Parts: sequence; structure tokens; C-alpha cells
Amino acid sequence: MEDVGIEIPVLDLEKGIEFYETVFGWTFDRERMPKQGYATINGSIGVSIFQTKKLRPKGLNIGFRVKNIDETLKKVISKDGKVIKEKFRYENFGYVAVFQDCFGTELSLTSKFA
Repeated sequence: MEDVGIEIPVLDLEKGIEFYETVFGWTFDRERMPKQGYATINGSIGVSIFQTKKLRPKGLNIGFRVKNIDETLKKVISKDGKVIKEKFRYENFGYVAVFQDCFGTELSLTSKFA
């Protein structure tokens, strides 16, 4: 599992995958996440393309892998951050949670299944 994850919302999955494969030369693995495209860059950055009906104004979603999401969320709250979405299971990928830092920037946390 990669240390940093970037999620790119697109309105058309196949068109988005074709765009990013052409522009950056990324190869998306459709078996790992069948409803998305998933590529690994330099062995440490994961890029996921996912289809949505409406693009959000925030744009990209940046995620950081941690050993324990629950403990990390406690630290977020202790430093005036806010939990946006509690930890949830995400396909065969692992766990994910979404938070805002003390300035309102939205980020994600990921961890392997325990």
C-alpha cells in the first residue's frame, strides 16, 4: 500500500483513465479496484480515478496512510481539526476516513485492514 494517495474525480471513467494514461503515461489497474482506475507512481504514490455525477469544488482528494486511523483522528480533534467522515471499509483497499485540518483543508487517512 502506498504512503500517499491522490483521488481524481471524473465525469466519465473511461475518458478520464484514457486522459491520464496518455498525458502522464500511467497504467491503471482495473482488477485492484474494478469501479475505478488505480495506478502507482514511483512505488509510493497511489492515484485513483473515480467516476462521479458532479465535480466537487475541492478538486483532488489527498490521502495519507497511517497505522491506526482511530488514534490519528483523536490527534486531529486534539489540534482543532474536524472529522468529516468516520472510518469506513473501502472495497478491497482498506479503511478510509476523511478529516479537515485546523484550517479547513480536507484530507483523507487510509490504513490496511487489521
